[in-house]
Amino acid sequence: MTMTLSRFVYQAGLIIAALLVLVGCAGQPVATVPSLATLPEMETQRQRLTFEHDDQRHEMIGVLRHDDKALRLAILSPQGQRLLTLIHDDSGSRFLQDAAFEPPFTAEWLASRLSWNLWPAPAIEQAFESNAWSLQEDETGRTIRYRQRVVARIIGNPACTLIDDVEAGYRLYIMPLSDSNSNSDTDQTAAPCLTP
Repeated sequence: MTMTLSRFVYQAGLIIAALLVLVGCAGQPVATVPSLATLPEMETQRQRLTFEHDDQRHEMIGVLRHDDKALRLAILSPQGQRLLTLIHDDSGSRFLQDAAFEPPFTAEWLASRLSWNLWPAPAIEQAFESNAWSLQEDETGRTIRYRQRVVARIIGNPACTLIDDVEAGYRLYIMPLSDSNSNSDTDQTAAPCLTP
Protein backbone atom coordinates (compact mmCIF):
# COMPACT_ATOMS: atom_id res chain seq x y z
CA MET A 1 0.00 0.00 0.00
CA THR A 2 2.79 2.45 0.94
CA MET A 3 4.73 1.61 -2.22
CA THR A 4 1.65 2.18 -4.38
CA LEU A 5 0.91 5.52 -2.70
CA SER A 6 4.55 6.62 -3.05
CA ARG A 7 4.54 5.69 -6.72
CA PHE A 8 1.30 7.62 -7.29
CA VAL A 9 2.66 10.71 -5.51
CA TYR A 10 5.85 10.52 -7.60
CA GLN A 11 3.93 10.15 -10.87
CA ALA A 12 1.47 12.88 -9.92
CA GLY A 13 4.48 15.09 -9.19
CA LEU A 14 5.86 14.45 -12.67
CA ILE A 15 2.52 15.27 -14.25
CA ILE A 16 2.18 18.45 -12.23
CA ALA A 17 5.73 19.40 -13.24
CA ALA A 18 4.73 18.94 -16.87
CA LEU A 19 1.79 21.26 -16.40
CA LEU A 20 3.99 23.84 -14.67
CA VAL A 21 5.73 24.51 -17.98
CA LEU A 22 2.59 26.43 -18.85
CA VAL A 23 3.28 29.00 -16.13
CA GLY A 24 5.13 31.19 -18.61
CA CYS A 25 1.89 31.70 -20.50
CA ALA A 26 -0.33 32.24 -17.50
CA GLY A 27 0.25 35.99 -17.55
CA GLN A 28 -0.34 36.39 -21.29
CA PRO A 29 -3.53 37.98 -22.61
CA VAL A 30 -6.38 35.49 -22.97
CA ALA A 31 -8.10 35.03 -26.31
CA THR A 32 -11.88 35.07 -26.53
CA VAL A 33 -13.40 31.59 -26.82
CA PRO A 34 -15.97 31.21 -29.61
CA SER A 35 -19.61 30.58 -28.78
CA LEU A 36 -20.49 27.00 -27.79
CA ALA A 37 -23.23 27.10 -30.43
CA THR A 38 -20.53 27.25 -33.15
CA LEU A 39 -18.76 24.08 -31.97
CA PRO A 40 -20.06 21.00 -33.80
CA GLU A 41 -21.46 18.34 -31.47
CA MET A 42 -19.10 15.48 -30.70
CA GLU A 43 -19.13 12.20 -28.86
CA THR A 44 -17.04 11.83 -25.71
CA GLN A 45 -13.39 11.57 -26.73
CA ARG A 46 -10.62 9.81 -24.80
CA GLN A 47 -7.21 11.11 -25.82
CA ARG A 48 -3.58 10.45 -25.07
CA LEU A 49 -1.98 13.79 -24.23
CA THR A 50 1.81 13.97 -24.54
CA PHE A 51 3.44 17.13 -23.14
CA GLU A 52 7.02 17.88 -24.23
CA HIS A 53 9.22 20.60 -22.75
CA ASP A 54 13.03 20.86 -22.44
CA ASP A 55 13.63 17.26 -23.63
CA GLN A 56 11.13 15.89 -21.11
CA ARG A 57 7.93 14.07 -22.02
CA HIS A 58 4.91 13.36 -19.83
CA GLU A 59 1.84 11.30 -20.68
CA MET A 60 -1.70 12.02 -19.52
CA ILE A 61 -5.21 11.05 -20.49
CA GLY A 62 -7.81 13.60 -21.52
CA VAL A 63 -11.54 12.96 -21.54
CA LEU A 64 -13.34 15.59 -23.62
CA ARG A 65 -17.13 16.02 -23.68
CA HIS A 66 -19.28 18.59 -25.41
CA ASP A 67 -22.98 19.21 -25.73
CA ASP A 68 -25.05 22.30 -26.43
CA LYS A 69 -24.59 23.54 -22.85
CA ALA A 70 -20.94 22.93 -21.92
CA LEU A 71 -17.49 21.72 -22.90
CA ARG A 72 -15.71 19.58 -20.26
CA LEU A 73 -12.13 18.35 -20.20
CA ALA A 74 -10.95 15.99 -17.46
CA ILE A 75 -7.18 15.49 -17.25
CA LEU A 76 -6.18 12.15 -15.73
CA SER A 77 -2.93 10.48 -14.78
CA PRO A 78 -2.00 7.42 -16.90
CA GLN A 79 -3.39 5.31 -14.02
CA GLY A 80 -6.77 7.06 -14.28
CA GLN A 81 -6.54 9.42 -11.27
CA ARG A 82 -8.39 12.66 -12.05
CA LEU A 83 -6.06 15.63 -11.69
CA LEU A 84 -8.07 18.55 -13.05
CA THR A 85 -11.44 19.23 -14.69
CA LEU A 86 -12.16 22.25 -16.90
CA ILE A 87 -15.72 23.36 -17.61
CA HIS A 88 -16.54 25.98 -20.22
CA ASP A 89 -20.16 27.10 -20.63
CA ASP A 90 -22.23 30.26 -21.08
CA SER A 91 -21.06 31.44 -17.63
CA GLY A 92 -17.40 31.30 -18.70
CA SER A 93 -14.53 28.93 -17.90
CA ARG A 94 -13.66 27.42 -14.52
CA PHE A 95 -11.98 24.45 -12.87
CA LEU A 96 -13.91 22.16 -10.56
CA GLN A 97 -12.89 22.69 -6.96
CA ASP A 98 -11.78 19.08 -6.42
CA ALA A 99 -8.55 19.49 -8.44
CA ALA A 100 -5.55 17.45 -7.26
CA PHE A 101 -3.39 20.61 -7.46
CA GLU A 102 -3.63 24.36 -8.02
CA PRO A 103 -2.87 24.89 -11.72
CA PRO A 104 -0.41 27.65 -12.66
CA PHE A 105 -2.76 28.89 -15.39
CA THR A 106 -6.34 30.08 -15.52
CA ALA A 107 -9.33 28.16 -16.79
CA GLU A 108 -9.84 30.91 -19.38
CA TRP A 109 -6.31 30.43 -20.67
CA LEU A 110 -6.75 26.65 -21.05
CA ALA A 111 -10.20 27.02 -22.67
CA SER A 112 -8.82 29.46 -25.23
CA ARG A 113 -6.05 27.01 -26.22
CA LEU A 114 -8.58 24.19 -26.59
CA SER A 115 -10.75 26.38 -28.79
CA TRP A 116 -7.92 26.92 -31.30
CA ASN A 117 -7.91 23.21 -32.06
CA LEU A 118 -11.59 22.30 -31.70
CA TRP A 119 -13.63 25.12 -33.25
CA PRO A 120 -14.06 25.73 -36.98
CA ALA A 121 -11.91 28.55 -38.34
CA PRO A 122 -14.83 30.94 -39.09
CA ALA A 123 -15.98 30.73 -35.45
CA ILE A 124 -12.47 31.52 -34.18
CA GLU A 125 -12.12 34.42 -36.61
CA GLN A 126 -15.47 35.82 -35.47
CA ALA A 127 -14.38 35.56 -31.80
CA PHE A 128 -11.12 37.38 -32.68
CA GLU A 129 -12.90 40.31 -34.37
CA SER A 130 -12.20 43.70 -32.81
CA ASN A 131 -9.22 42.52 -30.75
CA ALA A 132 -5.49 41.88 -31.22
CA TRP A 133 -5.78 38.12 -31.87
CA SER A 134 -5.74 36.61 -35.36
CA LEU A 135 -5.92 33.20 -37.01
CA GLN A 136 -4.22 32.13 -40.21
CA GLU A 137 -5.24 28.75 -41.63
CA ASP A 138 -3.71 27.02 -44.65
CA GLU A 139 -2.94 23.48 -45.82
CA THR A 140 -0.24 23.07 -43.15
CA GLY A 141 -2.49 23.98 -40.21
CA ARG A 142 -3.33 26.99 -38.05
CA THR A 143 -1.19 29.83 -36.75
CA ILE A 144 -2.47 31.96 -33.86
CA ARG A 145 -1.04 35.44 -33.39
CA TYR A 146 -1.38 38.16 -30.79
CA ARG A 147 -0.49 41.60 -32.17
CA GLN A 148 1.29 39.89 -35.10
CA ARG A 149 3.44 37.83 -32.68
CA VAL A 150 3.14 34.06 -33.24
CA VAL A 151 1.72 32.44 -30.10
CA ALA A 152 1.01 28.91 -31.32
CA ARG A 153 0.87 26.62 -34.34
CA ILE A 154 -1.52 23.69 -34.73
CA ILE A 155 -0.80 20.96 -37.27
CA GLY A 156 -1.89 17.40 -37.91
CA ASN A 157 -5.11 15.52 -38.51
CA PRO A 158 -7.78 13.70 -36.45
CA ALA A 159 -5.38 10.79 -35.82
CA CYS A 160 -2.70 13.08 -34.41
CA THR A 161 -2.66 16.78 -33.64
CA LEU A 162 0.29 18.87 -32.45
CA ILE A 163 -0.24 22.15 -30.62
CA ASP A 164 3.14 23.87 -30.66
CA ASP A 165 2.94 26.69 -28.11
CA VAL A 166 5.81 28.88 -29.25
CA GLU A 167 5.62 31.32 -26.34
CA ALA A 168 5.47 28.70 -23.60
CA GLY A 169 8.08 26.49 -25.24
CA TYR A 170 6.04 23.29 -25.02
CA ARG A 171 4.39 20.89 -27.42
CA LEU A 172 1.17 19.00 -26.84
CA TYR A 173 0.47 15.93 -28.95
CA ILE A 174 -3.14 14.70 -28.98
CA MET A 175 -4.05 11.20 -30.14
CA PRO A 176 -7.42 9.47 -29.80
CA LEU A 177 -7.59 6.47 -27.46
CA SER A 178 -9.81 3.47 -27.93
CA ASP A 179 -11.04 1.40 -24.99
CA SER A 180 -9.63 -1.79 -26.49
CA ASN A 181 -6.01 -0.64 -26.49
CA SER A 182 -5.91 2.10 -23.85
CA ASN A 183 -3.23 0.34 -21.80
CA SER A 184 -0.77 0.22 -24.68
CA ASP A 185 -1.68 3.73 -25.81
CA THR A 186 -0.85 5.23 -22.44
CA ASP A 187 2.48 3.45 -22.10
CA GLN A 188 4.95 6.16 -21.14
CA THR A 189 7.51 4.79 -23.58
CA ALA A 190 5.18 5.41 -26.53
CA ALA A 191 6.51 7.92 -29.05
CA PRO A 192 4.59 11.05 -30.01
CA CYS A 193 2.56 10.71 -33.17
CA LEU A 194 4.41 13.38 -35.15
CA THR A 195 8.08 14.08 -35.62
CA PRO A 196 8.91 17.73 -34.90
